[in-house]
Amino acid sequence: MPGARPMTMASATPSREEMKSAYQSALQSQAPIAAPAPEPAPPVSAIHHLDPDEIVASLKRAGTLIASGDIAAARLVLRPVAEDGDAQASVMLAESYDPEILDKLVVHGIVPDVARARRWYEAAKRLGSAEANQRLELLASQNR
Repeated sequence: MPGARPMTMASATPSREEMKSAYQSALQSQAPIAAPAPEPAPPVSAIHHLDPDEIVASLKRAGTLIASGDIAAARLVLRPVAEDGDAQASVMLAESYDPEILDKLVVHGIVPDVARARRWYEAAKRLGSAEANQRLELLASQNR
């Protein structure tokens, strides 16, 4: 059509900077927190798509975030690595929902979720984590 302007499509995946900006904006607005969407069951894959150096860097970054009390950001870092089939990331992600671990970390504003913790521990167990098996036993004994 003459005079029609071409349409541009927005990117389906937000950039890292867009996600960071949205996260910081949400923190600053102090808006009421909506109920989280149900999390799908974690996939377990023995095939890693992430570079091993990227996995190591993500685990280190998540550990630093957890140590500083930023559990929500640590979850964002850990989830893609756990979904890629890394047992250690799956355990760390499970711990970010585990009531006992959260109590030890003395974090505020993060609600434990035993069901999500169990799902990620089970994924880690399927990936060969002995620690996940122990944590699953502890969760079971706490919820009796």
